[in-house]
Amino acid sequence: MEISVGNIVLMFLIALFAYMHSFFGSTMWNRPIVVGPLVGLALGDLEAGLKLGATLELVFMGAFPVGASNPPDFVSGTIIATAYVIMSGQSISSAVLLAVPIATLVLLIDNLQMTFLLTHASHQADKYAKEGDIKGVERTQIFYSILNKVILALVVAAGFALGVPAIEKILSFVPEFITHGLDIAAGIIPAIGFAMLAKMMLTKKMVPFLLLGFLLAAYLNVTVVGVALFGIVAVMLMMTVSENKKQEDFVDDNEF
Repeated sequence: MEISVGNIVLMFLIALFAYMHSFFGSTMWNRPIVVGPLVGLALGDLEAGLKLGATLELVFMGAFPVGASNPPDFVSGTIIATAYVIMSGQSISSAVLLAVPIATLVLLIDNLQMTFLLTHASHQADKYAKEGDIKGVERTQIFYSILNKVILALVVAAGFALGVPAIEKILSFVPEFITHGLDIAAGIIPAIGFAMLAKMMLTKKMVPFLLLGFLLAAYLNVTVVGVALFGIVAVMLMMTVSENKKQEDFVDDNEF
């Protein structure tokens, strides 16, 4: 698949859309599970985008800012890695191999440009504040914040524009044992991701349902969709029983 100007523009728009999530209350639409399918849709392979987005979401599941510490830029890693796999037909492990170093590199670029851009913005805001121009301070904040995201989106578009040959040349310098290790990691990472989710969500009351879903899938060959439907029915039954119990308790109180 050849890279066209239209594709480059689409990657820029997807990146800008993802980076602007914080302007709308941290909607989390910058996560790989959202960005990956968007890239797949733009390149005409939504199925691959969904698979890659889900895989990279598990890779970057623990990536979130804590105080002044920023995580790797998973937006750029997801977009460029997903586009590379779709356009070259490589394996998902190639996306993992690319996403992490790209995300780390773009984080460094982001920190560098913020050092100069946001410092200049602070001086401008201080100038307006001394003049008592509150609107000027607000305009400065909005303008430089958007400019920061536009610059990052341009970096992502430029990385995409370099094309598959440039990325393959970079990958050619990676030792084979690292590639093999990442093949194995690509199979282990989803299990780790689900384990992290289970650790956050599981309670004593939910463990039987987890075991029931596992038994349905392992011994009765029920698909994931089937297990999910069984779960919906179980929740509906529990809600019905709970409502009936409340009604019985209410009647008993009145009779007493």
